[in-house]
Amino acid sequence: MPLPGGCSINADSSDESEDTKSLIQNDPAPPQCCSARLNLAVLMFLGFSVVYGLRVNLSVAMVAMVNATNPSVDRNTSVAPACPLPPGTENTSDTLQQPDGTPQYTWNPETQGWLLGAFFFGYLCTQIPGGYLAGHYGGSKFLGLGVLGTALLTLLTPVAASWGVHWLFALRALEGFGEGVTFPAMMAMWARWAPPLERSRLMTLSGSGGAFGAFVALSITGFICEKLGWPAVFYLCGGAGCFWALFWFFLVADDPRTHPRISEEEREYI
Repeated sequence: MPLPGGCSINADSSDESEDTKSLIQNDPAPPQCCSARLNLAVLMFLGFSVVYGLRVNLSVAMVAMVNATNPSVDRNTSVAPACPLPPGTENTSDTLQQPDGTPQYTWNPETQGWLLGAFFFGYLCTQIPGGYLAGHYGGSKFLGLGVLGTALLTLLTPVAASWGVHWLFALRALEGFGEGVTFPAMMAMWARWAPPLERSRLMTLSGSGGAFGAFVALSITGFICEKLGWPAVFYLCGGAGCFWALFWFFLVADDPRTHPRISEEEREYI
């Protein structure tokens, strides 16, 4: 029977205290500085910086890989410029100076488009399976192997290009296949690692590495092509991914309960 004030004669005083008890305890959180969860977020940030650099580097390096002065390359030259330049001041941006002996190819625009899009044929295939497998077998393995596999394949890009267009297309598709598991694996890891009150902050920090990596790669790839030749772009980016993988497999665990260097206070907090 309800009484004034919303109480009931059948209600127990202990029930009322349980209902009014705060759902989130106000226990002090362990400091984030040098914590295992912050180290994980920083490593993820660097890892996604690497894989996004591996994804976009071909977009800029393609300019140096293609011999734009070869007449067999299809180019739209039927439209005269509205404001022709004075004699002796022609735009020579089509010619990129590279070290002697750097190979160049006569790929037409359609071929270039297929090569740039090949990555996403593989990337599309492993999004859903990657999340399912990472949830069952551990996200750290799939994220680490995804970055490492993509980096190793990137090191083979100059060789695949010298073998032919079909080899390079297959290589880029395999890179996408490996990288497709990285984001689902990140979500699976944070489901175990992120405390509820820090989840958005940690996921934002780790995921923002993708934008940072794309920005850096797009900014410096042209400079590397000019100074060292376009093959150096893939060697440097692939080497960075392999170097990152060494730290990842040594410092990261799938679950806070199995992490060998986490403090007991932080383990209980997570």
